Amino acid sequence: MILYRGQDLTSLFLKIPKSLTFDEKILLKEYYSKHERGSFEEIINKEKILPFAACVLTHIGCDKEYWTRKHDLYLERNRKIKSIVDGVFLEMKTVGSETLTLAENYGVVLLSNSCLGCFCSGDVDLYADPSEKEIIIKCLTDMGFIYENRSGRVTNYSEQVSMFFNPNKLNDGFWINILWTTTSRAFLIQEKYNERLAKERISAKQIDNSNIRVLSETSLMYFCALHIASGHYYTLSPGLRLYVDIDRLARAVNIDWDLILKWVDEDEAGIRVQIVMYIAHKLFKTPIPSKVFKKIFNSRRNRIFINYLLKSDTMRIQSKSSRLKRLYVELASDDNSLFISILKRLRYYLKMHYQLRTSM
Repeated sequence: MILYRGQDLTSLFLKIPKSLTFDEKILLKEYYSKHERGSFEEIINKEKILPFAACVLTHIGCDKEYWTRKHDLYLERNRKIKSIVDGVFLEMKTVGSETLTLAENYGVVLLSNSCLGCFCSGDVDLYADPSEKEIIIKCLTDMGFIYENRSGRVTNYSEQVSMFFNPNKLNDGFWINILWTTTSRAFLIQEKYNERLAKERISAKQIDNSNIRVLSETSLMYFCALHIASGHYYTLSPGLRLYVDIDRLARAVNIDWDLILKWVDEDEAGIRVQIVMYIAHKLFKTPIPSKVFKKIFNSRRNRIFINYLLKSDTMRIQSKSSRLKRLYVELASDDNSLFISILKRLRYYLKMHYQLRTSM
C-alpha cells in the first residue's frame, strides 16, 4: 500500500501511463519528490510493482534515464519468458497436446499487446484438460522442469493444479503452473466454469509469430475476472496488480460485455464478475460499461460486501485473510442468502463424497 494524503496511490503506479490524467501525474510527481530515489525504490519493491512504476515514472519525466534502465531489465527478462513459453507450446504440439492454453496475466500481456516490460511474476499459468495430464507432465519433465506436488494446500489440490520449476531458466529459475480446473480453491463450485473453459479452449487464438495459444478476448476477460474473484478473493495477494489484467484488456481489445453477462447467468457465477469489473472501474477508471456492474448495488447485502472489499473514499482494498473471511467472501459472491449458499455447498460436497466412495 502506497499511502499519501489518506489515499492509496498503488493503482496510479499500475496504470497504463497514457491513461493517467493531468492531476494524477501531478500527484505522482509530488509524491515522488518527497522521497529519495533509493527509499522510493524500496517502497515499490516491497509492493512488487517496480516495472509498472518504472514505466509510469519514465512517462511523466521523473529520473527518466534511471527508470528506463530499470524497466529495460524487465523487458529483456520477459522476452526470455516469451521464448520459454513458446518453446513449451512447440514441444506440446510435438507430443500431441491440443488443449494447452495460456491463462491470465502473461496471456493478457501478449493478447492485448501491452508493454512487455510490465510483467514481474516469477511464473506463468496455463490451462489444460485433465485428459492430457500424463503427456503434459512427461513433456515438461523431459524439458528439465521439476514436478512439485503441493497436495496439502487444499482438498484435491493436486487434481486442480500441477506446478513445475526449472532452476536453469532465468536467473532465479522459472515456474509453470498447469491449471486443470478454472482455479484452485477449496470453497468454489466450478463445474460450470470448467465446462465453459473446455469449450473456450477450442477457439483459443494463436499469438502472432509464435506457437503460443491464449483464450480469445472476451473469454480471457471472463476467466481473468473469475480468477481474481475466486482464486484471490478479489483483493488478496498480489492485490491491485490483479486488476492490471482487466484494465489492459478493456483498453486494448473489443469485449462482448453482453456475452459475458450471459455467461454469468448460465454459469451461476453470482456477482463475482460484476464486482471485479466495478473495482477495476473504480480504481483504474477502466472503460467498462456501467450496465456490467450497476445492478449489484440494488441489494443492501451487496453494498455492504463491496464496502468490505474496497473503501472507496481512500481507495484501500481489504487485504487481511483467514479461512473464515475467505468463506464469507465466497458465500457472499453467490448473491444468495448465506443459508442457500451453505446448503448448495453441502449438497455439492455430499455428491462429490458419494462419487468418490462409489469409484473406489
